Amino acid sequence: MRLLTGLTLAALTASAAVTPAGARIPQGCFARDYTADHLAKTPKQHIAALRISLGPDPWGNGFISAIVTGRFSDQGRARSEGFSKHSFRQAAFCGESGGKTTCQVECDGGNFTIRSARGDSLEIETSSFTLEVPDVGDETGCGGLSDLAEAGSAKTIYRLTRAPASACPPWE
Repeated sequence: MRLLTGLTLAALTASAAVTPAGARIPQGCFARDYTADHLAKTPKQHIAALRISLGPDPWGNGFISAIVTGRFSDQGRARSEGFSKHSFRQAAFCGESGGKTTCQVECDGGNFTIRSARGDSLEIETSSFTLEVPDVGDETGCGGLSDLAEAGSAKTIYRLTRAPASACPPWE
């Protein structure tokens, strides 16, 4: 993982002029738990709970990492893919490019862009961000089993608020 991470970061830096984004990214835990009422009003939404922990990359590469964890709902893409109520996770490396802060998954696993980070609020946008679903399916190499983006959507936006560090589990 460490070698692959280093190679990925080297490629990102060389090809897209990505620079570490620590100065512009609010570090800490951001979370959102969607209510049953919210999910009922948005039947395509497949995410019931989302956590994003932003901070120094645990692999020592000098970048800011995003550890993304959460739980699928029992509707939309989660139901059709067979992941209803399962947990998910993914790690990404964040950097600045063209005035935007983007967090990229290795092996072209997609990304999310930080649209807004003000005070205790974090808003991200994605059209593709692969998710690992631990202990489910046949996940090999860099493949993910699902996606943070909603099926059939050009982009998906998530709004989260700052939470205690204990709300964001570490990468295991």
